[in-house]
This record gives sequence, C-alpha cells and structure tokens, in this order.
Amino acid sequence: MKISRRAWIHKSVLTASAAALPSTSILAAASEPAVTPVAFFEKPLELLSAEELAGQLASIGFDGVEATVRKGGRIEPEKAKDELPALVETLKKSNLKVLVMASSISRADQPHAEETLRTAARLGIKRYRLSKFQYDLKKPILPQLDALKPQLRDLAAINRELGLTAVYQNHGGASNVGGQVWDLHYLIKDFDPREIAVAYDIRHAMVEGISAWKINFHLIRHWIQAAYVKDFVFEKAKAVNVPMGTGLVGDDFYQSLRQTAFTAPVSLHVPYLHPKTKAETLAGIEHIKKDFAYLKKQLR
Repeated sequence: MKISRRAWIHKSVLTASAAALPSTSILAAASEPAVTPVAFFEKPLELLSAEELAGQLASIGFDGVEATVRKGGRIEPEKAKDELPALVETLKKSNLKVLVMASSISRADQPHAEETLRTAARLGIKRYRLSKFQYDLKKPILPQLDALKPQLRDLAAINRELGLTAVYQNHGGASNVGGQVWDLHYLIKDFDPREIAVAYDIRHAMVEGISAWKINFHLIRHWIQAAYVKDFVFEKAKAVNVPMGTGLVGDDFYQSLRQTAFTAPVSLHVPYLHPKTKAETLAGIEHIKKDFAYLKKQLR
C-alpha cells in the first residue's frame, strides 16, 4: 500500500516524539492521581515512647515518620543496629513506616554509618537524610563543593548496593552548603537521583530566595526525593516559624508539587514547637493536627 510523502513524514515525527518521552514522564504520571505519603518529622515528639508516637501519628492520619536516628535524636547512631528494628516493628503495628531516616551521616567511613545503613535497608527504609555540610567562608566556594563530590560518590556506591537514597536538605544559613539550592545542584547534578538526592525544604528555599524559589525548585526537581513543609513570616528581617497556612508559604508551592505528580514522601515539620516536658509535648498535638489537616488539603 502506497503512502504519501506528507503522511510518512507526519507518522515519522509522531513516532520519534513518542520515543523521546521517558516511560515515567511527568506528563504521563500527571494523568493519574499522585499518591503522596505524609510523614511527620518527630523532633517535637521525641519525649514520647515509640508506642505513644505511633498511636498519636496513626490517630491523626499520617502514613509514617521521619525518624531521628542521629546524635541527640530518638536513637543514637551507635544504638541504631539494636534499637531501629524495634521502632520499625512498633510503627508497623499502627500501619506506619519510617519514610525518611534523619541521620548524622555525612560520609561512608564515619563510625556506625555503614552499620546503620545496612540495618535501615534490611528493615525496608528507603531514604535517609544526610547531615549538612558547611563552607569555610575564608576559602573559595566552588573548590569546596568539588572536594565534597568524592565523599558523595562513596555514599552513592553504598546506596546503590543497598537500594537506598540519601537526601540532602537545603537548609538556610550563612555557611550551610545547599542553602542557596543552585550550589546543591552543582554538587549533585552528576549523581543518579536514586542514590543521591534532595529533601527540598520550601521554608528554607524561600528564606534564602523569596522570589527565586520557583526557579530553584525546577532546577533541582529531578533530584527531589522528599519535600519538607513548614511555614514562616519575616519579623524585622528575621524568619520566624509559624503554623501552616499562616505565613508566606502559599498555594504556589503545593501547585508545583501537584503539577509534577509528586509521589515521594512529604514530611511535615513544626519548628515553632519546642516542648521541654511530656505535658508540653502532648499539648502540641493539637497544633500538629491542624497543620496536618492544612497539608492534606493542599495535597488533595
């Protein structure tokens, strides 16, 4: 059967265009509802037992927890091998998971790092947050970032073996690597996002670049494997943490997540709560409930 030259060209263009689209493209994924698991960063609830933590988070409706397995956290690094399995089992009874493990890990050869990661992988934990890196402001910036890349390559190799993803938080601050986001992109752009990725913190992104966060979000989007949500206002040029929906983090951010069919964990942070006692911890639950309700509405 003969085919006209115009029809042949049209068919060839369509075939080539289809082949150029990745099988898991954002456009294709956006046609189906995104399922976004919601975790709670447990720092304000560390005074609760594991059973109490699980009970409270399950009753609110969370899917899991961002567990503090780090120095000063719920589980100290040297105890992770023994205590992390018990935490995971307790959470499991309430249908919760450790969706992110906040760690003290910044390099593969530090004490307890590999042991902790192997324990996490065995328990089905998929993501862990790296400890932050810091600049020496008396030295050139780019060479310092280049010097960090071999450190990340060692971690990427372990992650590849174990099926883990390390996420680095863009934390604001005068000397924190990644606070500006562009520098974080420079640092990790050559890594597989299944191995070295980003926990995108919208609060810190906006503090460091109130008008630039959209550009930074799209710059780093390919590597975002967790999103950290919280809200803030400026008071006399100082960022002050506030309950969700009462500050400067508006609908635009959540719309960006929805448009990219985001399905990685979203972790709710409530840095405006600083309980010193168990009674203060329990009193803060009502604030967490309200913040969770606001977040779920935004992630609809």
